[in-house]
Amino acid sequence: MYKCVDARGVTHYADKPTPGCANAQVDIRPSPPISGRLAPPGENAAQQEADFRRRQIEREQAERAERAARTEHAERDARCASLEQERAVLASGRRLVRFNAQGEREYLDDAVRQQRLSEVQAALQQCPASSR
Repeated sequence: MYKCVDARGVTHYADKPTPGCANAQVDIRPSPPISGRLAPPGENAAQQEADFRRRQIEREQAERAERAARTEHAERDARCASLEQERAVLASGRRLVRFNAQGEREYLDDAVRQQRLSEVQAALQQCPASSR
């Protein structure tokens, strides 16, 4: 490596001596490793590449598992919120109306209401306490 300072004082570096310049050769050597051992490149390159790929695959799998867990929690929370809302409606004591396939009103009788309320409360037992 050669260092050249031109007439304007600008420093240039080149791998060959520059004509018309007072070239000074610069000795550029890498710093020795902290361990003190200098291994030739490529000796463990294949193993390092395999280790890198393995870590990359493991990281991607962990990220996928985390995303799946977040999605599962979000779906469970939405289901629990829906059940809690249905429980509140069923427990309100108001008359509940459904519309059949012909568009006619059908009132929910007390036995069906109690049965559905029991089903909803049983399903809410599977929800975490924070959503109840």
